[in-house]
Amino acid sequence: MIKKIITAVLVCAAVFTVFSCGGGDANYASNYTAKELADAIMAVYGDSEIPEAGMEYFFSGAEDDDNYIDASFAGLLINGSYSPLEEYDSISDCAFYVPQGRNIFEFVVLKAEKNDKNTVNILKGILERRLERKTKSDVLVYTPEDAPLLENAKIMTFGNYAVLLATTDNKKAEKAINDMLVIEGD
Repeated sequence: MIKKIITAVLVCAAVFTVFSCGGGDANYASNYTAKELADAIMAVYGDSEIPEAGMEYFFSGAEDDDNYIDASFAGLLINGSYSPLEEYDSISDCAFYVPQGRNIFEFVVLKAEKNDKNTVNILKGILERRLERKTKSDVLVYTPEDAPLLENAKIMTFGNYAVLLATTDNKKAEKAINDMLVIEGD
């Protein structure tokens, strides 16, 4: 009986951790690009926290940029197939910091045009699929030491931003996000 109670508590804690929202009733700025927010997140990590293989960066900038992400490439990153991401039109801006090679450390910032709960939930669903695909992949065969990054991964929303964090210290990233986005007082 005690084992069942402990298991239920652990399951609830895991669900809460993965699907928590950032900050509750806070007011959030919406004037930052996804790249600006992702760069602020990247800046809080030292070289020892970032996979040795390095990070690849993709964003919704100019189409002629080498790191430009379109609907098909977004489909590859989220669903694992190079076909257009159906919900791509819900994303007004995005930034992906994903590992090169078989590592887990990553974060993704998706931005909706405005703070519309339905659209933000669509973005959150996109990130849930990314995390699910990564969790079901064979990446832990190659980097079993990265298991805590998947176990502690978080998907959060901040106003019209949805963020996936699978980092060595998600609290550092959350602080960077809150420092940029939370608007003090009314």
